[in-house]
Parts: sequence; C-alpha cells; structure tokens
Amino acid sequence: MKTLSNSPDPSAPHTVRELRDGLAGRQYSAVELVEHYLREIDATTDTVRAFVEVFRSDALRQAAASDERRRAGRLLSPIDGIPFAVKDIIGIRGQRMSAGSRAVDIVSASDAQIISQLRAAGGIILGTTRMHELAFGASGLNDFDGGARNPHFPGIIPGGSSSGSAAAVAAGLSPIAFGSDTGGSVRTPASLCGVVGFKPSYGLLPTGGVHPTAPTLDHLGFLATSVEDLRIVMNVVAGTPLEQDGRAGRRLALFYDPDLTVDPAIATALGVTLDALSDRGWHVESVTAPIGFDVMDVSTTILFYEAYRVNRERLETAPELLGTDVRERLERGAHITRERYEQALGEVERASKEMSALAEPFDALVNATIPILGPTVEDGARPEVTSMLMRNTRLQNLIGAPAISLPGAQGDPTPWGIQLFSIRGRDAALLACAATVTADLAA
Repeated sequence: MKTLSNSPDPSAPHTVRELRDGLAGRQYSAVELVEHYLREIDATTDTVRAFVEVFRSDALRQAAASDERRRAGRLLSPIDGIPFAVKDIIGIRGQRMSAGSRAVDIVSASDAQIISQLRAAGGIILGTTRMHELAFGASGLNDFDGGARNPHFPGIIPGGSSSGSAAAVAAGLSPIAFGSDTGGSVRTPASLCGVVGFKPSYGLLPTGGVHPTAPTLDHLGFLATSVEDLRIVMNVVAGTPLEQDGRAGRRLALFYDPDLTVDPAIATALGVTLDALSDRGWHVESVTAPIGFDVMDVSTTILFYEAYRVNRERLETAPELLGTDVRERLERGAHITRERYEQALGEVERASKEMSALAEPFDALVNATIPILGPTVEDGARPEVTSMLMRNTRLQNLIGAPAISLPGAQGDPTPWGIQLFSIRGRDAALLACAATVTADLAA
C-alpha cells in the first residue's frame, strides 16, 4: 500500500484526484484509506479538535461496500470511496446534530438532501466537524465545546462558522469537507487555515435537511486543498455537470470598496499577486462597488432578522443555553422591523442588477477574502474584529453569486486569502478561472 501521510512529499496522496487515482490503481483500498484518516483524526483529537463525532464503524462499512463495488466494476461515480467530513449543521440519518450549541439536540430522522446525493455517489462520511454556534459567527470560537484549532497557524483563530471543516482539511484529516456559508462561513475559515473554500451560486446545492441560519442567505459549500478537487466533487454532487460558458478571457477586476480600509500588508500582498498575474498575460483593471449600497447594514438586517425567527423559541425559552455573542445577535434581530427587512431585500435586488452589469466583462472580480490580518484567539471575539472578518464575504451571499477563496502566497502577511467571485450561475467558469489563476501563480 502506498504511504499515506501529511508529509510535504508531493508524491504523498492528499487531493481527491490523487486518492481517486490511488484507489483506481489498487495502491490501497477504500477501507485502508478510511483507516488512515481515522488514525490521523485520533492523533489530533486534543490538538486540532476538528471533529465532534467520528463515525468509525459506519465509515468502515461504507468503505467496504465501495471496495466491493470496485471489484465488481460497478462504481457509482468518480468520488466513490472518497472520504468526506461534514459540518455539524447538516442532517445525517440516525446521527446527533448540535449545530455547535447546547440549545440544539437533534437526531436526524433522514439524510439531508446533499447527504443523500453524496451517498448515491459513493462518498464516505468520516464524521461531523465543529463550528461556531448556530453558524452565527465568523471567529469559529466556541466556549461550549472548546472549538476547533487552526492547524497551520497556531494562535490564530480558525475562522467560522465552518471552523472544524477547514481545520480538518488543513490538518490532512479529510481530503474534502462540507461547510455552510451565510455570510462568509466557508471562505473565512479557508483563508485563515490556508485551504481553498468555495461557495457556489444560491440554490445550486440543496439545503433541505440543513439546520437553517438565515434561509435567504444560506448556502452550502466545500473546503479542499485544490480547485481541481472542487471541480471534481461539484460535477458529481451538483446533480448535473456544471456547464462551462466558454469564458476564458483572462480578465480580472480588482473590486474596490471605498468604504473599506484594508490592512496595508494585505493590500500590498494582493497587489503583488495581481502584478504577477499581469506578467502572465492577465488583463487586470479596477471596478468600484455600487454607490449607496451598504453591504454590512443590509446583510446584517436580513441575517439577524431571519436568524432571530429561526431561533426565537430557543432564545425565549432557554437563553442560558446560548453563548453570549449569539444571544446578543439574536436579541438584536428581535428589534428589526418587517418594514426594514423588506426594504433591505429591495436594496439587494437593485444591487444584484448593478453587480451583474459590473461583473459581466470579466472572468472574475477579485479582492482579499479578509481585509485584516489573521486575529489572535484573544482578539477574535471582539465585535469590531468579527465585523471586519465578514466585510468582504457578505456581498456574495446577498446576491447569490459564486465565490472562492484561494490561499495567498506564504510569507508576510500570513495567513491571507484571495477571493474571486462572479455572476450567479457562472460556477463552472469561476472554478475554471480559479484553477488557471492557481496554476499561473505557481508557475
């Protein structure tokens, strides 16, 4: 059996494609692959703390069934036998869901739609991952269960709310992980943990059976080590293969928001990155955010209004079970009027049209995933820090647009991420653009 490890040796398999090729070449079985990841998870229980529950026996049974299908020549899909981690907000039949909160204790009677699609494709579920409580926070810190740790950058918050999913991928505990993203909850932890995070267009991945945060803004997404892995998985679980619209103009636009202050070190790093892409044949220009549209105000109105209504009973009957930060946000949501909420929805409709026109000529718009340096655990809970963590990632949820965070070049600052986003429905084109950007920066 080929050695599986977290070694920097490039021959050590760790991407979905490499693992898939290893399975196809009989270098190891799906059972051996799952056993490897279970050992890695066990070894990091007290350090990375990525998982809430590990489905050891179920994962091994799923792997044995995949091996049997392979022997019989009846594989279900290109990801048959590939292990996945699942954020503890997604329903899994017969398993307990806490959504990172003492106020939630649900045993799912059935699989969420996305889990049914994963099972139909032969994907293997390793277990559930830690998260910010109720997926209602950007730091990933969780006082109730201790939260996940950032495996690449000790002392820096893992980011939220999909903290455990990002940590699992970053630490080599799973090749890919499900996350959810209501205002940046896939892309923020991807940036802070140094992995790739993708939020597709609104509705492309079904949210049935997923514990809601704010239904108008809720998306599912993935965290992985490569863009190629995201393309492989999305083409399987999106229901139908993503169609490429033929766009390959190597045109990027730096998305400039005059109301946002970006840390000088990040601004410099992003500028160096865009200069490098220009040297490799990309046309890069700047565009300005729609005037008169306050992203944070509008998104906070919609997010807090809906989150309060989702969790109203918990807040009113057992507020002591909620963390202080989440309880305070829900209480703010209780004071938002229906009139202001509907006004915010109208503002989104206008901004969506303007953003579509703005993005139309380009392969992608680009900015820093997070405009500040990675906060320490001590600073991560401060409200002003939490607000800045989400400043660049909320717009894409408002307009339902696909967005991806790529790891920035290592060095100073560390960590940081590059966000690419496009027009709703251009998921395949955005992933193709991200793959080309990654390849050009690595050249």
